[in-house]
Amino acid sequence: MKKRLSLLLITAATATFLTACARGAQTQDTVGSEPQVQTGDAVSEEESTDGSGDAATLPDLTESRPVAYAPCVRVNGVIYQDTGFLSSMVGCGNMDGKITTSVESTQLPAKDDEANFGKGYGYQFGADDTLLVYWDDEPHIFRNVDSVDTSIPAEVLHFTAEVKEVNEGNLLVTYIAVADGFQEMSAGDYVVSTDNLMDEVQTGDTVEIWFSGYIQETDPAQIGLAYRIEKVNEK
Repeated sequence: MKKRLSLLLITAATATFLTACARGAQTQDTVGSEPQVQTGDAVSEEESTDGSGDAATLPDLTESRPVAYAPCVRVNGVIYQDTGFLSSMVGCGNMDGKITTSVESTQLPAKDDEANFGKGYGYQFGADDTLLVYWDDEPHIFRNVDSVDTSIPAEVLHFTAEVKEVNEGNLLVTYIAVADGFQEMSAGDYVVSTDNLMDEVQTGDTVEIWFSGYIQETDPAQIGLAYRIEKVNEK
């Protein structure tokens, strides 16, 4: 069968999310209490020869230097950082705001509606200190950097399934039920990578799978990026 990717359009059923839309303002671990920053490798002072037999001293580069922050945006005085998750809930369709200015990735946004990954992207307020940024036509979930919540956001699609086969690198599972608030998925079997499998499983176990919402329509269908797979029962 010809392969194609289809994004599940999911209906939001949570009152908190719809309330956020109405008011118009306001993996696996996600983000910590401080914006994450990548740093360059520290280089120790070394000696080398210049051909004359004398040692030439290289400059001291031992001091760590910032390279880039994780994608961040500032809205209403709050800095939100990308969690790495995509939302599979459809909002009310109206944006609560738009990113209008940008800074370099080595900087944090200093004013409202500013980001360090570009501009022109719309956003909506989500539940539980989150912000949905429609970046490259995908709803990326950002979270307040001061939040102590490191759980997978509520907007991430997840479902339960029974393990049918345990293979090298993947599981074949049979769909049971989707989580509350999401549109029902198609019944049948799915293949999912074990890259983010948290527990040892065997045939007959029930697992819960969080994923990006993308499904490759092969036979059997293949789950896209699986953020986390957990066993939810003992055989």
